[in-house]
Amino acid sequence: IYTGTSDGTVTIAVGGPSTLTTYFTEIKVVPNVAYSPTITVGTNKEYQTINEALKAVSNMTRSATERVTILVDSGNYEEMLVITQPNITLKNASVSPNTNLVDNGINITDGAVRVTSYYGHGYHYFSMANQKWNQEALQVNLQNGSISHQNVGSGTTNGSYWNATVVVNANGFEAENIIFENSFNQYISLKESQDQLVNWTSGSPGQRPTNAGNTSVQNKNFVERAAAIAIANNIDKVILNKCRVVGRQDSFFGGTGSRVAIYKGDMMGAVDYIFGGMTAVFYKSNLVMNISDQSNDLSYITAAQQASGRGFLMYECRITSATPQVETASIYRAKPGYFGRPWLANTSEVVFYNTTIETSNAPGFIGNSLIMPLGWLNTLSGNSAGMQEFGTVELSGVNNSAVRATWATNLQAPVLNDGTPISTFNFTKGNDNWDPFPNLIANDLSVNDYSQESSVKVIAYKDTISISNVKGATTVKVFSMTGALAKTVKTDVSAKFEMPTGVWIVTVKSIDGNKSVKVITN
Repeated sequence: IYTGTSDGTVTIAVGGPSTLTTYFTEIKVVPNVAYSPTITVGTNKEYQTINEALKAVSNMTRSATERVTILVDSGNYEEMLVITQPNITLKNASVSPNTNLVDNGINITDGAVRVTSYYGHGYHYFSMANQKWNQEALQVNLQNGSISHQNVGSGTTNGSYWNATVVVNANGFEAENIIFENSFNQYISLKESQDQLVNWTSGSPGQRPTNAGNTSVQNKNFVERAAAIAIANNIDKVILNKCRVVGRQDSFFGGTGSRVAIYKGDMMGAVDYIFGGMTAVFYKSNLVMNISDQSNDLSYITAAQQASGRGFLMYECRITSATPQVETASIYRAKPGYFGRPWLANTSEVVFYNTTIETSNAPGFIGNSLIMPLGWLNTLSGNSAGMQEFGTVELSGVNNSAVRATWATNLQAPVLNDGTPISTFNFTKGNDNWDPFPNLIANDLSVNDYSQESSVKVIAYKDTISISNVKGATTVKVFSMTGALAKTVKTDVSAKFEMPTGVWIVTVKSIDGNKSVKVITN
């Protein structure tokens, strides 16, 4: 016999009329949420937190290929996220989105969306339950005066991923104009100031300040492992579009077997801050050295861990510094650091292709390149010839190619050690020819429809691009892979034109729709 009540409590009675035993339990009813391609987060929106929106997506009835875009109003979202559902897009909802940091890195500007948390290596937290922030755990532990969960800190145990703010554990995750931050090495956040911390018996940087907004934790003596974003092993087709990753030590982890595309982002960090076994392309992104003015504080951009396959491709990126007194409390730009150091000897791969390297203004290094002449270190695990460099532009005016580490590879042509030409596609293609960058570039060039609705056909043969099946006024634009406009053709009939050898993005705007196509001429 059972009876239900409106609050979800169910009474279950077992036995005969004279021997009834009554049990009280709670049965959780998971609501069915109708599929919606777009849901909203903000003060007056469908959901007030991103976690609430993610929970709703988990309860949606949808096919594996149906994407859900979570539009997030500008603001600061101090919460830890775990992405467990495929094909989710986290998008800045502002009409003028940005990823700007201000006030020594403490605050953000209007139009920015920041997802941030504050856990790091060396401390246990009253607020922690199962490696994540929990309001109930905080309240109970504050009352009891003790912790209830041991912080794992480093590694992937219990889903920690170096205390990552965001853990991506599902395929097809995309983010657009989002700041992913771990404030542990940046400033004391409001939530951290309301928490209680317990130092580990060993490995703790020491007693942290407790007042919100304190930036002394940027100093080298406080800096420890604390990830902003982590992508689990074998997670496929992750795209970060114009996003900012903010941390210092171990900011951005990508696991073995994962494929990641970063388009025009800002990757901020210090020690080994882009790390792991992922295959990743950082396309025309800023690699931002985020260090303090202390003399022993240096940046090591990468710590690659590939046992096989492709590694990291830094494609036409810019090595720069956090902006003093704006993005960091430092007075000076970063001191010279290193491209990185292999986390796995012999087989790790990192390629810096057509990299622009800015200069320092720190005392003793004024005008010097932000990369030390040696370029690479082997102090993490050993040497790897997969550390490769081609086409570097030093704004210092000094060519350091002849004095790079002897075990690394200074390429004389844009071809990797194994004979593979350097291209974004040769890193992302895998077994299914995944090639996200043409659409990302086309989208950036304001081609608003990529559903290939236009019936106009675009093909390339040798040095000729052919436009056919034209049914009316049509505008064709050809862009290089750097986004530069190379040619514009307006026609209402089929047309052909020659192009130099290269890879091109051809956009079509016609009377029956728009499309973008990648072609190769030779």
